[in-house]
Parts: sequence; C-alpha cells; structure tokens
Amino acid sequence: MTTRDTLRMVRKNLGRRPLRTALTTLGVGLAVMLLVGTEAFSAGMDLALESGDKARTLVVYRKNRYCPQTSFLPERYVEEITSIAGVESVLPVKVFLNNCRTNLDMITFHGAPVETMLRTRDIQLLDGDLEVFRREPDAALVGRLFAERRGLSVGDKFQFGEILVKVTGVFASSDSIQEGLVLTHLEFLQRAGPVNRLGTVTQIEVKITDPSRADAIADEIDARLATAEEPTDTRPMAAFLKRATRDLREILKFGRMFGIACVLVVVVLVANTIYMAVNERRREFGVLRAVGFKARHLALMVLGESTVIALTGGLLGLAAMYAIISGSGIAVGVEGVQVGFAMTTMVVVTSLLVTVGAAVLASVLPAIQAARIDVIKAIRSGG
Repeated sequence: MTTRDTLRMVRKNLGRRPLRTALTTLGVGLAVMLLVGTEAFSAGMDLALESGDKARTLVVYRKNRYCPQTSFLPERYVEEITSIAGVESVLPVKVFLNNCRTNLDMITFHGAPVETMLRTRDIQLLDGDLEVFRREPDAALVGRLFAERRGLSVGDKFQFGEILVKVTGVFASSDSIQEGLVLTHLEFLQRAGPVNRLGTVTQIEVKITDPSRADAIADEIDARLATAEEPTDTRPMAAFLKRATRDLREILKFGRMFGIACVLVVVVLVANTIYMAVNERRREFGVLRAVGFKARHLALMVLGESTVIALTGGLLGLAAMYAIISGSGIAVGVEGVQVGFAMTTMVVVTSLLVTVGAAVLASVLPAIQAARIDVIKAIRSGG
C-alpha cells in the first residue's frame, strides 16, 4: 500500500459522512482560532515589553501615582535630570488617554518637544511631512496601528473630546507600543481643554549611555527630587511597563488556561469523530485485512483522517484569526500602554503543531483498535 493509496482512501473515508466531517472541522477551527488569539496576544505582549531601546531608557513618574491622569511633574525637572552624569537625553512627555483601566479602544496622546521627540523616539515616517508637523501646533503624527484601527490617513482630522488634531504623518517604529500612539506638540497638549496644565508633564523619559548603570541613575534622580514639591519614582522602561501591564498579564494567564481548554476540545472532537468512523467500518477493515492490508496500514489510515481534519480546521482557525486581527487592528490597552496581537511565524507554527499533536493523540486508541481488529469477527459483524 503506497502513500498515494493511503491518501486516496483517507479522502474517500472522510467524504462518506460529509456533514459530520464538516462540523468536526469547523469545531476544530473555532478552537484553534481561540488558541491562536491567545498565542498572538502573548507574542504581542513580548513585543511590547522587549522591542525598542528599552535597556537604555528610564521613566521618571510621580511617586505613588499609578495612572497617567494623576501623575503631574514640573517640566523644569528636565534641567536637574540633564545634569546627572550618564544621562544622554531627556524627553518630557505629557500623556492624555481616554481610560486608565484595561480596554479595547485606548486612545493615547503623547505631547513632547518636537525636535527632542523626533531625535529620541524611534519612528520612521511612512507618509506625510515632518516639516508640516514641526510648523503647525495642532499637527499630529499617528502610529501605524492606531491609524489602521481608526482608518486615519494624512490630511484627516481626529477629535477626541475637546482635543482636535490634524494628521500630518503616519509612522512606524521598531517599538510596537509607539505604533499605537498619537504624537503632538507638548504645549498644544498642555493647553488642551481637558488637560490645561501648562508647565507640567506626566512622565520624563531619560536615555542613558550605559544600561548597566540604570538602577544607579534611577536612584540618583529620585534622591535629588525626594524633597521637591512632586517626588519621583524612576524605573527602567522594562520594569515600568511590567508594572503598567500587570492586569494584562493576569488576563494572559487566564488566556493560557483557555488555550489548554481549546486543545482539549480538539482532542474530544477528533476522537469522537474518528471513533465513530472506525466502529462504522469494522467490516470494511476486516475485508481490507483479508485481502492483504497490514495492521499498520489501517492505523496509518486512521491517523491520516484525524490529521487531515485537524490541519484543515487549524488552517481555517488561523485564517479567521488573521482576518480579525488584520481587519480590526484590535489591541488591549491599560495605563497608556497598548498591546497588539502579533501573528508571528512562531505563533502559526506552534498552533499548527499543537493542533496536529492533539489530533494524533485523539486518534491513537481508534488507530490501535483498527490495527488489532479480528478479521473473522469483523467480516461476520456486517457493520
């Protein structure tokens, strides 16, 4: 029995009960879609925490404040921080967002001095004009992911509450968090209606020359400003993001449990379908053994059927989740940090391997049952 013969018989057997095969495949596809969503969110979280130049970046925040809406620092702190040895650049940032809590439609404005922001932020203009952004106070650069989610392009106007900006550029960045932001002039955002606190910023981003001195420089910044009117809490960017995304990591833990449940669903669906198919074809298996088919041929046939169902369902699930992520630009945001869903090669490969592995596991007992079938009893059974 050749591989071609096996595939031909697998295709024929799956076509005998088309409705059952289709329903099982769709069930597997739905389970895989949810599994892929969990893995894509995990990959997006990794990108958010690791992409960009976070090793050399510190974030100065108001002490004992855990939401950008409540953190106010005097802009003049920039001069004090700049004087510290080992500091390469200092960027005061005003943050305004629609909601500090976890949500699926976060809108985050970052206002900063234009020239310093363009020099220190890793952004690559995809469309638009930087000179217009420099010149016009109400101009904004919009991250690629945010632009896709909101359907924005150069020349459009975007309004949130009393803040109205004109999109003069769309940018990409090696830091995935940046691509979900709206970048504006610092003074424009400070004077905006719902913010209106000239001279204050939300956080100060500090680039340092030596990543190994991050903790020492952070401690020195906090020590110098400990008795100031607004004491500070300075952390490396990675630690700052981990604290900000703690709720998202809890969601991810639950998602992992949900992913395990999806794998179990695949096992149950495939096992049920293959077990019924083997029982229905006992007489056929007996005849096949009688005409010279080996036990391994029957086992491979059963394994082949489960693998085809799993792969087809897995590809459907992957395609569905890819369409959802690409079409909606969905992202989960918390405390001004947005985490997107990343359909990486690792996510695709892992999801398919887990799906096929679950299908093989589900078909082991039916395959053994088919391989060990009693020829005489099977032929006489009439089933």
